Amino acid sequence: MGSKNKLACSKETEKNIADALKSLMQSKSFEKISVSDITDYCGIHRQTFYYHFTDKYELLDFVVRKELIEPLLMDFTLDNMYDKFTFMFDVMKSDQQFYHSALKINAGELFNFISKLAAERFIDIFAEIEKSNNIPAKNATDNKILAEFFGFGISGVVLEWAQHGMKDSPEILAERIKNIIADCKRLAIERL
Repeated sequence: MGSKNKLACSKETEKNIADALKSLMQSKSFEKISVSDITDYCGIHRQTFYYHFTDKYELLDFVVRKELIEPLLMDFTLDNMYDKFTFMFDVMKSDQQFYHSALKINAGELFNFISKLAAERFIDIFAEIEKSNNIPAKNATDNKILAEFFGFGISGVVLEWAQHGMKDSPEILAERIKNIIADCKRLAIERL
């Protein structure tokens, strides 16, 4: 079997394991789901599970990263942020029970993970804003602090929304975040 076929099989196995966890979490709490439950559900050996994941917590992180984080951050710009946030919120809302449960398990880790990744992306966005608006570049420390501020803020908004029933539509929530960022951009430009 060629390396491309092995990679495709490996990715397919990871997806099947992730889907098994999500399906099991529809009827069982995460704490009560064992690795054996997951492997039995998708018809694989425990060794196959451990080849891909250290434990069920790593699997949970994998699901969140693949379904939410990677699509959000891939090619994220100010121009497409509304669509990116809307997509992420749609995914969460369409599988509300899973994400509500997942956030109960490791909300702190997820908050830190989203904050860190968002902050890294915002540093790039700030550089883009400075360049496109002929704003003198701030020092790296100021941009890092500002990026962390936005990262923590967005993470907090996402977690609060998810933990309290996802009552607002994904579009409304994405629009609110977009407007906050646009207002901050406008203020930054006006100040200089």
